[in-house]
Amino acid sequence: MDKPNMLGLALVGCGRISGAHLGAVRALADRVRLVATVDSDLAAATASALPFGAHATTDLAAALAMPEVEAVLIASPNALHAEQALAAIRAGKHVLVEKPLAPSGAQARELAVAAQEAGVVLAAGHTYRHCPAVRYLQDHWDDFGTLRAVQVTSCVHWDGPQAPWWAERRAEEGLILSLFAPHSLDFVQLCMGADDPLRVHAEAARWQSGWQGEDEAMILMAYPGRRLAQVHISYNQPSVFDRKVLHFSGGVVEIEDTERLLFNGKVLVEPAPGVVRDGRAMGGRDLAHYFRIQMEEFVEAARGAPNRSVVGEDAARGIDLIDRVLASARANSVDAIDGEFAA
Repeated sequence: MDKPNMLGLALVGCGRISGAHLGAVRALADRVRLVATVDSDLAAATASALPFGAHATTDLAAALAMPEVEAVLIASPNALHAEQALAAIRAGKHVLVEKPLAPSGAQARELAVAAQEAGVVLAAGHTYRHCPAVRYLQDHWDDFGTLRAVQVTSCVHWDGPQAPWWAERRAEEGLILSLFAPHSLDFVQLCMGADDPLRVHAEAARWQSGWQGEDEAMILMAYPGRRLAQVHISYNQPSVFDRKVLHFSGGVVEIEDTERLLFNGKVLVEPAPGVVRDGRAMGGRDLAHYFRIQMEEFVEAARGAPNRSVVGEDAARGIDLIDRVLASARANSVDAIDGEFAA
């Protein structure tokens, strides 16, 4: 029997990333109930639904028509996000969308307006905000002084498409800048608050032949108040490297593996035992708590309680920034992306 105030959830998209979200639903069984799963592949939808006793379907409209469904989690291929989110909003459902929220800032803003008019929550799935180190940074921001610069490095190794549609993305749509950069850019946005960058310069390159888009990029941004931000992202680094450095007037904050926070060399936040097994190896970190906390925040948002979800206008601003980065990369480095491939 469901407990009072349980959030009835439909999962749309039962591919690679859905398992992490389902793990969060399982961990929050006292607060969230999976009502339905939706996928163009009925077998995939059924496999995801079965352990939860949920209804599986290929028909999004059918799932949205279920009165038990209060909220929708969209984890489908990127090109479907905006259309499916809008359908859910129009059906009066709260929506959590895997990043990116939409293919363009204009579409993201349309979603934000539609959600506001419908009186529902539209949240973007920026998973890496939801961890103890980033929470500590937010809660103790004033302890560090005035922010001057942010550096984010996030390098992994994908030796080919992690889903078939990755290989089908055209170079102008972006690859790493659309699929991976949102994590780093969201962190920069969190640090810069309500300010958008005055200038954006991006350079990108492609090293692998298995896809059409860029797989390496560097971004430089200038913000009001003489604040600077630099982002380096890569799909080509065999040794995973995940590091954020914030330069304050009072000293330097470092966040390693998104888990360990240091201020002027002093460790202030350590990961729980077993969370970071090997920060330099793919799969060397347990990310389950990121998805669990993100789902907790989404539930709070859906219930109208204080929360740290990235919602509405803030979520749309993130897509605007990606648009600017993509435009700069295409203008500056098209030959390094589209030119004749040479390994």
